[in-house]
Amino acid sequence: MGRCHVLVVGGPEVKFSEVVRDPVHGLVRLEEADMAFVDSIPFQRLRHISQLGLTNRVYPGACHSRFEHALGTMEVTTRLLEEMKSRLGMDALLGLLALPVTEDAYEGLLRVSRLVALLHDLGHPPFSHVTEHLLPGGMHEELSLAILDHPDLLRAFDAREDDLLPSVREVMDPARSDLLPHLRFIRSLVSGEFGSDRMDYLLRDAHHVGVEYGTFDLPRIQHTLLPVETEEGVKLGIERGGLLAAEGLQWARFSMFTQVYFHRTRRILDLHLVDFLTQTLEGRRYPEEPEEYLRWDDLRVHQMLIEADMDTAHPAHGSARKIIRRQQHRPLKEVIEGHDIEEVAERLAFRVNEIRANEPHKDPMADVVSPPPDLSKGGDLPVVIENGEVRRLSELSSLVGRLRVKPHGRIYCATC
Repeated sequence: MGRCHVLVVGGPEVKFSEVVRDPVHGLVRLEEADMAFVDSIPFQRLRHISQLGLTNRVYPGACHSRFEHALGTMEVTTRLLEEMKSRLGMDALLGLLALPVTEDAYEGLLRVSRLVALLHDLGHPPFSHVTEHLLPGGMHEELSLAILDHPDLLRAFDAREDDLLPSVREVMDPARSDLLPHLRFIRSLVSGEFGSDRMDYLLRDAHHVGVEYGTFDLPRIQHTLLPVETEEGVKLGIERGGLLAAEGLQWARFSMFTQVYFHRTRRILDLHLVDFLTQTLEGRRYPEEPEEYLRWDDLRVHQMLIEADMDTAHPAHGSARKIIRRQQHRPLKEVIEGHDIEEVAERLAFRVNEIRANEPHKDPMADVVSPPPDLSKGGDLPVVIENGEVRRLSELSSLVGRLRVKPHGRIYCATC
């Protein structure tokens, strides 16, 4: 594997000539050169990729898209870097990242970070994470990387006076681990446990769903984040003064999972949608070729659902009708818990077989709710305490590291 690219500097001065109104952050700032990315076919497709899948069937306001989330993530990224530069100074910020202490180097760092944030979700499938396991291989991050080769995006990169595409590629490539310090930091800044991606989606989801428990003290976090040297290289960390705000972000995420993302009605609608697509997609998967894949969005799938609902001979008619006409299976009252998902799955399977044997007309379906795999990773956030020592957040917090979503599951039936 080749060495990472050094950040190319020497482009024009950063100048935000365009703004987009945003209900979460107020204004999202854009450079003129950014507009070619925003106007590209891959990015415009994100207007029709819902952020929360079918959650709007439960929370009617949850109609926001990956398009606005990507813009918001870029703005949060910008504010984080601007605050670090203002508070720490360029010497401390760029020196730790092994970059020249110059305005050009900072602006190159800012531009790569902004483009990674803007383009990080290009590969999401229709209805986002709900149908991600129907991708032909890997996860949406791999497709986001492949879509960077779309002609619209290549033209947008070529039109720039800098050469940022190699750096953007490396940060967005999930297979790359040998990143130079500044690129490793950018990945942490955007996609880490306390990165701008997570900050935006929690606030945006809470805003559109209409709940308060997804909010946290973003200004305080912005004011206390900084790059920290760790055993894994330079990563995003936080000063001791931001400890309470960091706990608030972790609590917000825990609450959104338990109250919104794992809502029982949303979960069964997800299952019906996946059933519909596996019966409809050729090879039970989305297309592998990026150009063909980009033709798939929520609008296309929704039209397929409508047509299948009206066609009683359609092989996925039943699944479509459950979604379109709100005839989804209903949950039984009992919630099955266990020490791990294997135990939960085993207990659910036993109960499903029991219902099928005695009441086959109920058509039972089991749903295993796996705890978020990275919920506990927030405890790994580096915290710089008063004497300069670096500790883990979970060592200092009485809350973080103790938040647990117990493995559980439900059974849904056609009639209960």
